[in-house]
Amino acid sequence: MSRIEGYNVYQSSYYENATKSKKAKDTAKEDKTEKIDKRSQVQLSDRAKKLLEELKKTYGNMDFMVADYDSEEEAAKYLSRGTKEYSVLIEPELLEEMAADKETKEKYLGILDDATGKLADMKSKLGDKADEVTHLGVTIGKDGTVSFFAELEKMTEKQKERIEKSREEKKDGKAAAEKLKDEKKDDKTLSERTKKTRVQASTVEELLEKIQNVDWSQIKSEGIQGSGSRFDCTI
Repeated sequence: MSRIEGYNVYQSSYYENATKSKKAKDTAKEDKTEKIDKRSQVQLSDRAKKLLEELKKTYGNMDFMVADYDSEEEAAKYLSRGTKEYSVLIEPELLEEMAADKETKEKYLGILDDATGKLADMKSKLGDKADEVTHLGVTIGKDGTVSFFAELEKMTEKQKERIEKSREEKKDGKAAAEKLKDEKKDDKTLSERTKKTRVQASTVEELLEKIQNVDWSQIKSEGIQGSGSRFDCTI
């Protein structure tokens, strides 16, 4: 076998192994997502369902999620699905206990109020870094343990200027449909370059410290990731 033929065989084997490795990683991600989806499909009693609806109406700025979870990473995956100011993840067993006993309900509502109140206070202490916080989440375990999560996003000054300019142009009301279309294109481009990360802490004070100490120079932008991948960095 010639050296060139040997190189071609090696090269072919390398890319085959790389492809298999990527497929294996993609399959693992799909399995993890499927696992989370199944665990979120919990069966609740009628009184627990009623309490859940009550919580949603009382706390209009929160997304409530009910699911079992085994790790902080899994909890963070649930919380990242929220679209409101805060996401709250409660285990079904705890929600059932709250629905069955008034004192238990009041106890955990107090914990929830205290947690979100501290988060609101934390945001006021972040200063300019508050703009980097895109989402805040809270988990309340059946033993009363509370964990806090924050999702962060970092854009360059040039990207911020482009978004602000697009918003100002929209206010003028000229060619609104066309401007909106252009803005969506820009957002897609920017999201590929935006840096994202997630931090978790057992107290709001610890969460504040971690947010303030995020070293964006050590985090790669999403655009650098391979095709089909999603950036996820937990500190």
